[in-house]
Amino acid sequence: MAQNIFRRSASPENQIFKNEEALLPDFLPQQLPGREREIQELVFCLKPAAEGKQPQHALLFGPSGTGKTTVARFVLKELSEYSQHPLPVYVNCWERSSRFSVFSAICDALGEFMPRRGIAADEIFGRIVEIAKKEGRVPVVVLDEADRLCASQDGLQVLYDLCRAGEVHSLKIGAIAITNDEQFHIRLDPRVRSSFIQNSLAFSPYSALQLREILRQRSELAFMPGALEADVVPLCAAVAFKNGGDARVALHLLLSAGKEAERQNASRVCVEHVRQVQSQSLEASSVKAERKLPQMDEVDQKIVALIKEAGKSGIESGKLYEKLRRTIGERALRNRIEALEKSGIISTEELQLRQGRTRLIRIKE
Repeated sequence: MAQNIFRRSASPENQIFKNEEALLPDFLPQQLPGREREIQELVFCLKPAAEGKQPQHALLFGPSGTGKTTVARFVLKELSEYSQHPLPVYVNCWERSSRFSVFSAICDALGEFMPRRGIAADEIFGRIVEIAKKEGRVPVVVLDEADRLCASQDGLQVLYDLCRAGEVHSLKIGAIAITNDEQFHIRLDPRVRSSFIQNSLAFSPYSALQLREILRQRSELAFMPGALEADVVPLCAAVAFKNGGDARVALHLLLSAGKEAERQNASRVCVEHVRQVQSQSLEASSVKAERKLPQMDEVDQKIVALIKEAGKSGIESGKLYEKLRRTIGERALRNRIEALEKSGIISTEELQLRQGRTRLIRIKE
């Protein structure tokens, strides 16, 4: 009988990884280098929740890979360990962008499982108010990729409900909105905007030194002792710094280099392994519109594909319409472009040409 193919592919002689999960984006480390100020600001906003009081809402914004979600998760973990009053609730708004789905997530966290049909969002929120008050819990809701909520009036209503819950329902609840869109707050209702504007935390791209320290700490957890050549971490940090100061790029590159060394059964990860995977890793780790394509219909996907095809130089709105005129009307195309921009997938820029004004449309990285 032939030997099982997985037995033939036995573990390599040289063990590279100790815990490769330490290099994954959702790994939560015990320290967050370069984000000490942002952590303290968020602690100040949420500390009242530890005493059963009303926390302050906060807006975390900045480019991808700058630690916004990790900081929020880290602070909420520490908060829930410190006190039983807060109830952390994490919501990815690309997966849950309606009032019903966001409120259902909060209900789930409270231990109240609501039916998927036959119940209104207002009724679910009423149950949240009732249960949270009865149990003395203070929900702290993280709305990751909150710009997705701006794509519909129903989504925007979520922010209004959460921010005005204290005034309308005497419910103590906190909202942390996370977005890559620096203009996010401008599209908010003035009454909602005022709740966030005083606690808007800007996350800047990481410096090369900060990236190096992040990788140093993570590599100690991820790799066996002596498994990294000395120049590997500085190289991965430098590459990521040149590509926008994105920590996810740095981590993905280091993980990919380790995997390549493991595939080759090398005794350690070398600079050459980083070079071998650099191009492919950068493409895989960059935040692209493709990760949001499953939530779009066929027309939106076609629009995004044409804009992406134009590259970094972008495409003029008139030329985009010419390519799509058999698929969609001009007004409908304008509406879809506006919705895609609100969702953070594309960006537009007004241009003055000799023949008049136009919009230059690009994929938003």
